[in-house]
Amino acid sequence: MNKATAVREADLQHLWHPWSPLNSAGERLVLTDGRGSHVRDDHGRTFLDLRAGTLNATVGYSHPRVVQALAEQAGRLMTWDLAEVTTPPPAELAQRIASLLPPPLGRTLFCNSGSEATEAALKIARMWHGIEGSVERTVVLSYADGYHGATAAAIATTASSFRREGSGPLPDGYAHLATPRCAACASGTGHTHCRVPGSAEWEEQILAIGPENIAAILVEPVLSVGGVIVPPPGRLLDLRRLCNRYGMLLIVDEVATGFGRTGRTFGFEHDLDPQAAPDIVTTSKGLAGGYAPLAAVTVREDIYAVFARDRLLGGLRHGHTTGGHTTACAAALAVLDVIEEESLVAAAADRGSQLLSLLSVLSECAQVREVRGCGLIIGVEMASVEMAARVSRVAQDAGVLVRGFGPVLTVAPPLTISKDEAAHGAGVLIEAVRATSRTVVRS
Repeated sequence: MNKATAVREADLQHLWHPWSPLNSAGERLVLTDGRGSHVRDDHGRTFLDLRAGTLNATVGYSHPRVVQALAEQAGRLMTWDLAEVTTPPPAELAQRIASLLPPPLGRTLFCNSGSEATEAALKIARMWHGIEGSVERTVVLSYADGYHGATAAAIATTASSFRREGSGPLPDGYAHLATPRCAACASGTGHTHCRVPGSAEWEEQILAIGPENIAAILVEPVLSVGGVIVPPPGRLLDLRRLCNRYGMLLIVDEVATGFGRTGRTFGFEHDLDPQAAPDIVTTSKGLAGGYAPLAAVTVREDIYAVFARDRLLGGLRHGHTTGGHTTACAAALAVLDVIEEESLVAAAADRGSQLLSLLSVLSECAQVREVRGCGLIIGVEMASVEMAARVSRVAQDAGVLVRGFGPVLTVAPPLTISKDEAAHGAGVLIEAVRATSRTVVRS
């Protein structure tokens, strides 16, 4: 039995794949290596990656700068528990993150995944209110269509039955704001006037719950898993004002959007100026570029300082053994160097505009509801889940990988993708949509 056959057999017999039907096992690619914006499978076929893995391969595959940083740090000191000591990479990375965010966002807690970052951020918000004397402030509000992870509290922040069903009993203390998207657009029904929920609806919901009971509002600048929903300008600022008015913390989930994905360093920069920054920011995917598991929760310095008054510890009673893993932080420092030195934030804005312009032609297709995006995160919403899955398979057969979740195809390549690669990928996807639509019409 050769290596490729042995790997496939081991996968079929022993590996449990997340977020994947069990009967799809025989259809999976076995990816073996990658370089730049391309990956290769065990048959030697090369694919253009228009999904950046899962939006985390920010600087592409096998970037020599990052690979070198990983090897050097692993050969020196792979990690140590930050509860007891410090090591250079996490200290330097926390300083680097602070330099990228507007003050007073300057203190970072590291963890391992976006889900863990959500859990930590929610715990910090509730504990902060408790230390400040508002122990009744425990409710967390979030968009109904938002997604903040797969752990218990993170699941509770979404109203999606697909993600919630079977996970109960979920923790109490969560409520959902109307998603800032036109309901008629979302349902695909014809209409002449868009109505997008905003400040008035949200304030009504806050008052119904009682602002004195609410700890925080948690939202994404662009709803990624929820369907690449781009809220209209000003909605994040509306939430900031509501938080100021009623004493709530604003937590912005930049797990999918942080470090250049939207054409700005952080997604909230499209809607908030430094005078209206979040109180807490969570990041993960783009932070270490997919080279190592890493996430961060960055808070205002004054929020951090309050924890000195925690009566049981005089600090934060939360953490993980590998939170701030030394080698992962070394990789992240190299990733941030690459983003800066190769001007990838500006590149994401340029390539995003190019792709959105090219893909907008699909709006003329009857099987496409909408094409939308922000920087290098673009959604092509198909008429059905089945259509999206078929288009994804046709594109894969033609050598291009896109991310399909529900009826939306997500186009979110590495920020390093070239102009020619972006044009080629868009062309393949356009033809895949048209070919699949023709098949539907004939049938």
